[in-house]
Formats: sequence, C-alpha cells, structure tokens
Amino acid sequence: MKRMETTCGYCGCGCGIYVNMADDGTMLGITPSYNHVVSKGKLCSKGWHGFAFVRDSRRLSNPLIKQKDGTFRETSWDEALEFAANGLKSAMTDGDNTDVIGVVSSARCTNEENFLMAKLARAGLKTSSVDHCARL
Repeated sequence: MKRMETTCGYCGCGCGIYVNMADDGTMLGITPSYNHVVSKGKLCSKGWHGFAFVRDSRRLSNPLIKQKDGTFRETSWDEALEFAANGLKSAMTDGDNTDVIGVVSSARCTNEENFLMAKLARAGLKTSSVDHCARL
C-alpha cells in the first residue's frame, strides 16, 4: 500500500490527510495526518468518507455533448473544449456578462482554487455570477 500526503478538499479548513492507495492506484481510504497543524489527527465525517465519489459507477469518464434531440454523445476532449469555448465566445459581450454567464465552483476545491475560479469569472469572463456548493 502507498500513502500520498495531500489536503482534504471538502471545505476551507485544509485538514491534512493521507490517501491510501493500492499498488494498482486504486484508492482504498483516507488517514488523517497526525502532525498536521490544522487537523491534528482528526477529521470530520466528510474527510473520513468523502472519497467514495472517486469510484462511483455514475461518474463520467469521457466528455459528452448534448445533441439537439436531448441525447448525449461521447466525444473527444479536444472537441468538447472547442464546443465549450465557442459557447462562451458566443455568450460574451463587450461589457458586463453577469446576466448571461455564471460560474459554479466546487466544494472539493481548495480555497486557492476557488479564488482562482472567481478571479477567472470576474476578470476573464466579466461576470459577477459566481457560486460554489460548499455546504457543511
């Protein structure tokens, strides 16, 4: 078994954790970092058990594009990124895009990643419609 030291991404506390992994890279579980200045060997229930989404059978593994008839088709990453970029370009105006573009970040991101997403939204996409799903 291998252990990878990282930071829990469930909230802004930044608890220290170890991700326990099998030799084939399969995630087995989480162990708290006993020396970490924030968590000091303790984790909340989300920190202990919040990794199940990684192995969820419903998790997407390839990009999908929605067709006009409402169905989805699998596509390449290049085509999906081009599709998303074209959609953003067509929605952007010269001024404030708050009414046409919104950004939703993730509670599984670090504070720094959420800050960067908000910065991208405000400075790059010119929108103040920014939210995330961090609910404890």
